[in-house]
Amino acid sequence: MNKGSHGAEIKLEPNSRPYLLKRVIADGFDAALVFMLFTVISLMLFSSPVANTYNEHYANYIRVREEIAEEFANDTQAIAESLNGNAYYLEERFAANLHSYLIKLLAGFLAESAVLLLIPLLSRFRKTPGKMMTNIMPFCERKRAKASRLSVFGRFLFVFFIDSAFLYLYTGILTFLLVPVIRLTEMLLNKKNKTVCDALSGVMIIEQLSYDGVC
Repeated sequence: MNKGSHGAEIKLEPNSRPYLLKRVIADGFDAALVFMLFTVISLMLFSSPVANTYNEHYANYIRVREEIAEEFANDTQAIAESLNGNAYYLEERFAANLHSYLIKLLAGFLAESAVLLLIPLLSRFRKTPGKMMTNIMPFCERKRAKASRLSVFGRFLFVFFIDSAFLYLYTGILTFLLVPVIRLTEMLLNKKNKTVCDALSGVMIIEQLSYDGVC
């Protein structure tokens, strides 16, 4: 740890915290980048052999639905009642939805691994693309140093399992719009503009210029 001219520990100035707008831009850019990668990877996976089981279950329940629709001559109520009572249809639809979710989960893991894990681990200051663009960085308050690899990995795990896997299960594609709003709300609830991810990984976000000479 670097010391001042009289051996005193160097501390961050109060204005080391970036403007909230920078945080919003950085998180928004990262979310948009993850979404674009997620979309591309999803299309590739659904066009690959990985989706064979999904395609089989999907074809089965669509076939049953079409047969029942033809049988009841497009009587909406009768079709709905028949489908709700058809165990095979319900099982195939559930299996198709489950495999679809798992494929999207894999796509999300790959997209977020690239943006939120690989790039920060390779970055000297543990920055995501959004933080590179806005010139801010994660800083470990306890160690008075840049964020460690372990904190970057811990943050990634939280984001993937809680903000992505769990939330996507209930909100689907809207997750990509909800997460930035949730993070903004979290930042507004504390003086250091920390998100839950920041708090759990033991970091705060600072201006990179404030890091010079600290550690």
